[in-house]
Amino acid sequence: MTKPGRSVIALLLDRSSALAPLRDEIRAGVSALLADQAARTGDVEVYAATTGRKAGKLGGGIPAADASVPALRGRGTAAVRDSLGALVTALGGNLAGMPEQERPERVFLLVVTGGADEGSATWGPDELRDLVATQERDYAWEVLTVTVAEHAGLAPWGEGHRSIGAVPTAEGVRFALAAASEYLGRAREVGPWQPVPGFSQEQRCAAYPPSYHLDEQNRTDETGAETTQAIPVITAERLAEADRADAEHRRRWWQPSSWKQSRKPANA
Repeated sequence: MTKPGRSVIALLLDRSSALAPLRDEIRAGVSALLADQAARTGDVEVYAATTGRKAGKLGGGIPAADASVPALRGRGTAAVRDSLGALVTALGGNLAGMPEQERPERVFLLVVTGGADEGSATWGPDELRDLVATQERDYAWEVLTVTVAEHAGLAPWGEGHRSIGAVPTAEGVRFALAAASEYLGRAREVGPWQPVPGFSQEQRCAAYPPSYHLDEQNRTDETGAETTQAIPVITAERLAEADRADAEHRRRWWQPSSWKQSRKPANA
């Protein structure tokens, strides 16, 4: 039993040094996302965490209208898998402790990352896959990922995928987080386990323009003279082809052929 119209959004924000130049833009984009969700119909509570040892130390949920985005104080590496595993486990425990009639109808995890995982030692890919898949299957949780990186255009392409890539610019971050907020709004309008249209091609191109790699790179020839060589344009078609291949890889990663009980189950 759950409370109709009640949703939870859990945030996991990467604070690795790779995203240091865009920390202000990420915080602004997430703040705009929370304001957008607070303005929509229904109750929304927010649990916010950053990558690191404190990712699993959650307090109570805060109404989206009152929630603040945590400061992204830098660290050299990001143990994203370990942080996500700790967050999922802690959030599952929090929700399991609620009276059934107060539990949220929808639970969303939004991960904003630079795409790299360095230092994870507790949660391996298979364990984390099974943990998340159990929450998705049994409790209708949904995980959205915004990857901000030079080659983030290799995020899954097309309907049904809940991952979007963004170029490492203020504009790319803004478009990607706005697209994530629109997805959350669509998902909150339907019941658990009902299909939700994924990110559109237009949204993906706005967050990661196909022209991003059309640039000039200064080079020198054998004599030391400077020459200029154009980097080939990555067209929408080429991005789509690469994204389909990556989507298949992610499908195998997140969706095991047979469901297995995680060694560290979380409940909701």
